[in-house]
Amino acid sequence: MANDQRGVERPADPFKALGNETRLEIIRTLYDRTRGSTGGDATLPYSTLRDAVGIEDKGNFNYHLRQLDGTFLEDDGDGYRLTFAGFEIAKVIDVDAWRSHEACGPIVLEEGDGENEPLTAVYEDSVVKVRRGDDTLYAHAVRPTGAADREMELPRLLEVAATLWRHTIEQLLEGICPYCQTAVERSVEVDEAAVWTYSFGATCPECGPLGGSHVGIAALTHPAVVSFYWERGVDLTDRHPWTLPFVDDEAVTVVEDEPLEVRIDVELEGDRLAVFVDDEARVVDTELHG
Repeated sequence: MANDQRGVERPADPFKALGNETRLEIIRTLYDRTRGSTGGDATLPYSTLRDAVGIEDKGNFNYHLRQLDGTFLEDDGDGYRLTFAGFEIAKVIDVDAWRSHEACGPIVLEEGDGENEPLTAVYEDSVVKVRRGDDTLYAHAVRPTGAADREMELPRLLEVAATLWRHTIEQLLEGICPYCQTAVERSVEVDEAAVWTYSFGATCPECGPLGGSHVGIAALTHPAVVSFYWERGVDLTDRHPWTLPFVDDEAVTVVEDEPLEVRIDVELEGDRLAVFVDDEARVVDTELHG
C-alpha cells in the first residue's frame, strides 16, 4: 500500500486485480445485475455468480473473488455486489458505452466577420466541441450511447453537452473537482497570447489541471446576474455561454493588478451590472448602473 501527500492509504496498483478475464467477467456479471435490478437488490448469491461466470473449480473462483473483494466488490452476507469503485470501473470498461462512432459536423453556430472566424460545433472522439477557427472554446464528453440515443443529431448533442458543461463549471466554481470531489484551487490568469486574455482555471491535487473557461463564466450562476437577466425577461439558464456578451474579453476590465481583480460588465437593455471577480474567480461585489 502507498500513501499520498495527504496520508490517504491506497493500493499500489489498484488495476492489477483487473488484469484477468475471469475477474473482468465477474465485474461484468455484477454490473449487469446492478443495471437490471429494479428493486434495489444488486446482490448475486455465490453459486449464482459462479454459474454465470462459468467457473466450475471453486478454489479457482474463490481466488479470483479474493483479488476483487474489498476494492471492486463486497460480500454483504447474502452474496456479492459491486462497490461504488466497482460500478464506476465497470462503466469505463463497458465496451458498448465507448464504442467508436463517426464524427458529426461541423455545423455553423455563428457566421464569421472581418475580425472573427465562424463559430462551429463538432462531435468527434466522443466529445462535443465548440470552436472558433482552430481554437476549442468549449468541450464536453458525451457517451456514444447517449449520442446514438439522440440519433447522432449534432444540435441535440450540443444541448446535452452544454448542460453537462454548465454543471461541470458550477462544480469548479464551488471548489469541487467534478471527478473525485476533492477541493480544487482556482485562479484567474491574464495571457494575451491565449485563446482568451482573461480566463480562469482549476487544479485538483488528485486529478491535476481541470481546464477552465473565460473569466466571465464566474458570473454565470451568481444570483445578481441571474436576477438581472430574469427581471429583463431572459432566463439565463436557457442561454448557451457562447451567446453571452459578458463571456468575452471586451467585457473585462482589470481593476487591481496585485492581487488581481477584474470587473465584468453584464449589459442588457441599456442597463449595466458590474461584477467584480477576485484572483480565485470569486464574485466579491456587484454594482447596478441604470
